Amino acid sequence: MPAPAPHRVIRLLKDGYWDRTEVLEMPDGSQRVRKRNRADVESSPWGLESLRREIHYLAAIADRPAAAFPPLLDHWDQLTPSGRPDIGYDHPYYAKHRDAGQIARVGRVDQAEVDHFQDHLAAALLQEVHIPQAAPSPLSAHLQQAVTEAFTTLRQIPCLQRLIDTPQIRLNGHLARGPATVWQEITQHSSLLTVLDQAPHTRIHGDFFLENILWTSRPPSDTRSLILIDPVSVAGVSVAPPVFDLVKYTSYAKGELLALRSEWLTVAGFEPPSGPVAIPAYAYQLDYAHPQLAALRTLNWHSRFRAAFLAHHGPIDQRLYHLIDGYFSAAMAANTTGTQQQARLLKAVFEFNAALAL
Repeated sequence: MPAPAPHRVIRLLKDGYWDRTEVLEMPDGSQRVRKRNRADVESSPWGLESLRREIHYLAAIADRPAAAFPPLLDHWDQLTPSGRPDIGYDHPYYAKHRDAGQIARVGRVDQAEVDHFQDHLAAALLQEVHIPQAAPSPLSAHLQQAVTEAFTTLRQIPCLQRLIDTPQIRLNGHLARGPATVWQEITQHSSLLTVLDQAPHTRIHGDFFLENILWTSRPPSDTRSLILIDPVSVAGVSVAPPVFDLVKYTSYAKGELLALRSEWLTVAGFEPPSGPVAIPAYAYQLDYAHPQLAALRTLNWHSRFRAAFLAHHGPIDQRLYHLIDGYFSAAMAANTTGTQQQARLLKAVFEFNAALAL
């Protein structure tokens, strides 16, 4: 496979967990976006494979009606002269568009424009992405593998290992099964994974939140106003019950995902115990009052989209909503560190327990 075309880096767009996204100028003066793995990506359990799946996703829909996504201009998967992986792809640069996450955080729009955005977003996702499709393999097997691998990774940290292997805890003042115990209950003694596999499946975006949506209210004549980018979730899901996309979108639009990622939160319970404790207590609380979440508190970026989602797909099975939310949380806990990691693991515990309670 040939090396990517020569270029000049204009600016960095995103320094992600396992990738860098930059705007480039090509020899002919044109501009494009390049997404490429970071040199230290091997520290992530799923980083390289996730990028490969993203490329495959975009390549697979290239010959189908997929106007919501940018076209692939180039892609590659090779080794550098030093033997390190070099994986990436290029797509056009949309100079008039900004990611909707940035627009939401700045808050320089009114509710009418936000509602207009949600209408366009619902049309793009529901009509162009959520095409009925059979899963290539049972989704339950993927969830079992992903969560098991996440717990295995997290057990390498003593304070997380204590939490994972504690059968019963208090979480935010309420009794709850510990991580390993609740996951065993889900996989071995409940019907949740069967319900997941039997639910209608569609193609999904898979990493669907505001930062992966480009928007402009005044697009150039040759470009649509809304463009979806960076598909495929952290662990590579591209066909699933469509609620997968609703879960992540809602988490960001309400400020939860930003608070987790930015560590605008507090956690408790991870200190080494001073003596025997019958039921250890843990807590996490997100700072929704943080000044940088003010714009998301002022404007509603989710209700209109959710209403369109329900009108198209019908009622949501809340058990699956919590199960998928817990899966996202566990997977990202394995790919983060510090207070964020602790909070994500506790959120996974909360969501898995909530799924069983319904």
